[in-house]
Amino acid sequence: MKKSTGKKILIFIDWFLPGYKAGGPIQSVVNLISHLGDEIAFDVVTSNKDLGEDSAYPDIPSNQWLQKENYRVIYLDEENQSLKRYREILASKAYDAVYFNSLFSVNFTLKPLLVLRRITTKIILAPRGMLGQGALQIKPLKKKLFLKLFRISGVSGRINFHATAASEAAEIKKHFGNEAKVKVATNLSAVMPGSFPKKNKEQGKLKLFFLSRISKKKNLKAALQFLSGINEQFQITFSIIGPVEEADYWKDCEEIIKSLPKHISVNYLGAVPNHQLKEILKDEHFMLLPTFHENFGHVIMESWQNACPVIISDQTPWADLKSKKTGFDIPLKEEEDFIKAIEQAACMDQSEYDVWSKNAFDFAKAYCNDPKAVDASRELFV
Repeated sequence: MKKSTGKKILIFIDWFLPGYKAGGPIQSVVNLISHLGDEIAFDVVTSNKDLGEDSAYPDIPSNQWLQKENYRVIYLDEENQSLKRYREILASKAYDAVYFNSLFSVNFTLKPLLVLRRITTKIILAPRGMLGQGALQIKPLKKKLFLKLFRISGVSGRINFHATAASEAAEIKKHFGNEAKVKVATNLSAVMPGSFPKKNKEQGKLKLFFLSRISKKKNLKAALQFLSGINEQFQITFSIIGPVEEADYWKDCEEIIKSLPKHISVNYLGAVPNHQLKEILKDEHFMLLPTFHENFGHVIMESWQNACPVIISDQTPWADLKSKKTGFDIPLKEEEDFIKAIEQAACMDQSEYDVWSKNAFDFAKAYCNDPKAVDASRELFV
């Protein structure tokens, strides 16, 4: 156990454990607390429902602090996601910093920031990829208005931004000026124990999967369109894993699925809790994610952790994957290159696939167990 620093950090996040449908943002905070919770006293303020749910978590009391192994958490109902309640929480303890896990959140970023205008506590904010061009193109008017309100809130000059990559640091400075205070600390992943899980791979056949929320940003529709162009000599099984965030978008995807040729088989597995992913991915070969933007992409790292190379867009921090034999990163406009990458993966025999699979696993293990990443996250709170 690490020695406590005595620091007290308050985290605001829209969704948290046992929720899982919001994906990466939850894992970002879970892993941060997992690595630093023995040194820093974390308090988490979150909602009492999972993403897209109408009902509160069963058997979890709302609006009161609950003590967990290495953090405290309070699940607020809608009535208590208020300026009044946030003033009470911020007055209850001398926090060293308040950490926000989102940029475009009214209840868990904008409201508490308004309370912090009269409090000198250090403010840290992680945009979580929301300032990337691809992300800003989705609901652009709403986001432009939010950024304007953010700039005139009276606290934007006090914010210490947490960027997870140099590219995100550049995005922050583009929107908030070169004088913006930015620290780069990559997202932490769970420490990887265990040995390489070898998978069976038959030449000409491919088990492909999509792992993310079903929304325009994650671009499942493009993934399905790529599959429609795959040569009939290849047998592809495509598993879709993730909650439906945009119902109309999912209907469009279902129409494409109905029109796919017989050599493409599609299974929708729905939303899956993080702790069940290992069992689901143990027989999968590659992940396909032509996302419009990721500042990190926890699902990409989780794919590698499970020995699955990836076929992704070039709108993430991960590049030059083909040369490393850990996957492919392809410009979104190059549809033929996505199709060729899928066919190359399908063409792999056991020995060739083993090389790519082992490279993916080894890369993830080295990355996740790197102490420098933990040190960079610790520096956020100095």
